Amino acid sequence: MLDSLVEKGILTPSEASQIAKESAAPIILRPTTKSLKLGAKFQFQGEYLQSEALSGTSAGAYASKTGFVFRRIIVDADADVGGGWGAHFAVDFSRTQLNSLLLDNYAYKKIDGEYLNGKLQLGYKRAGFCFEEMTPMFSLRTIEISAAAQYWTYSANGRRLGVGSRYAGAMWNGKVNQIEGLTYNLSITNSFQLSPCETPGLEYNFRQNSPAYWFGAKYERKFGDVKLAAGGYSMYSDSANQNMGLSNSTPVYSVNPYLVGEWEGLYFFGEFLASGVSSGKTVGGVPTQANPYGLTCLVEYRIDIGDYGKIAPVFRYCWLDTGGRGVRMGDIQRHATNVGTLYNNAQDFYAGLNWYIRGDDLKFMIGYSYISLSGAAENRHSADVGEASAVRMQFQIRL
Repeated sequence: MLDSLVEKGILTPSEASQIAKESAAPIILRPTTKSLKLGAKFQFQGEYLQSEALSGTSAGAYASKTGFVFRRIIVDADADVGGGWGAHFAVDFSRTQLNSLLLDNYAYKKIDGEYLNGKLQLGYKRAGFCFEEMTPMFSLRTIEISAAAQYWTYSANGRRLGVGSRYAGAMWNGKVNQIEGLTYNLSITNSFQLSPCETPGLEYNFRQNSPAYWFGAKYERKFGDVKLAAGGYSMYSDSANQNMGLSNSTPVYSVNPYLVGEWEGLYFFGEFLASGVSSGKTVGGVPTQANPYGLTCLVEYRIDIGDYGKIAPVFRYCWLDTGGRGVRMGDIQRHATNVGTLYNNAQDFYAGLNWYIRGDDLKFMIGYSYISLSGAAENRHSADVGEASAVRMQFQIRL
């Protein structure tokens, strides 16, 4: 309306600008709130996927799909209420169910002491497992996380383990003042992920729900232009192996050492994931312990192209052995159609190119993921071979 009045000569541009400033509604904070920071993030993907059973009992089975998806539409807020107290809130509107719509939502208390220095968080967030999953989702250097990371951290379904991602509980992230570069995390949470609250649709999360215990540590140092960090995560719960309430829960213990390095434009990381899953598979009709393990390594090199930002080729390799639990194609290649049998092993190859127009705030990515699956859950030496490949592009922006 002001623009129309300026065009008709009723107001000058400066008068219209002053009226706009005076009429803008301010954000009014509660008297006890010191500051409030709002943010928004957006990711859009286009993808083409193929699934094919190359040999074995399902040889020749084939499927493909093409589509566009809103991968993430996130709104978040951080509030500081003083005295070291605050809260974080985040939701992803690209999802529908409560157990995935809610992201990190917690209250926190910062403590700055000589021997106790860190942040206590009470709520729903990542407890600490799988370095790749713990990387902020808008700072990932590949479009999707690796097959191993998906197998460990995506929701449990009787094949995937579901160790990782978000849990409800009490979590501490601390810093050791006496040793420069040493940080650690401790948590006690629900034993099942994706369980922010008790609702009828999520009742399985609260059957035999003994706590899960988490510990991790990282030591980080700089040597001139080289930055290195070595660390690890671990987790134990005596009721984490559970399939949607259909069977008794059993113990799971997990370890995850990793190494990360940066030198000028070069970045790399490598991690190893392993779990012992009591009654994690069935052999001859008898529940038996399964010992899945995985290995992931990645390297990226960023090249400065001046006013146009930076471009970065990136490569990733991943090996997964499910220890006889088995995995379907769609479990580890997001959105892939399941064809073939229940495979035991998988190799994941990823090659891509990232364009950092404004760093992670404005980024375009294109990548190719090829996953080769082999063996059967009950016989890792079987002739069953399949592949699940994907070409994806992704555009993201952070406000």
